[in-house]
Amino acid sequence: MLLQKDLYIKFVKYSLVGVVCTLIYFVSVFVLVEGFHNEPIWGTAIAFIIMTIFSFYLNKKFTFGSNFSRKKFIRFLIVSTCGFTLNFAIIFLIVNVLSLHYVVGELVTILVIPVVNFLLNNFWTFQ
Repeated sequence: MLLQKDLYIKFVKYSLVGVVCTLIYFVSVFVLVEGFHNEPIWGTAIAFIIMTIFSFYLNKKFTFGSNFSRKKFIRFLIVSTCGFTLNFAIIFLIVNVLSLHYVVGELVTILVIPVVNFLLNNFWTFQ
């Protein structure tokens, strides 16, 4: 029971960090595209990198109470890449194979990817 409560608290913290990092992402995109006049593709790519770095440090400290190591950072990047790939695969499957509206795919990704990423980060990255 204690393990479940600890996991639940970590997931809530992970979700809060996700909200903060999403805001960081959108503010970064806006500043890079509108303020610095970058092309949107470059603005979103740079914003994704900024968000991923913030996400690692916030999750390391706030969610998992872990110390920094290059190994953990590399694992975090691997998990992020898996999440990005899973997002692409889910959207492709729902839109191109099942011929459903992309919003259905977005709803599925919102439910699946955070849970998968949390579990991978909890049990592998920050073990």
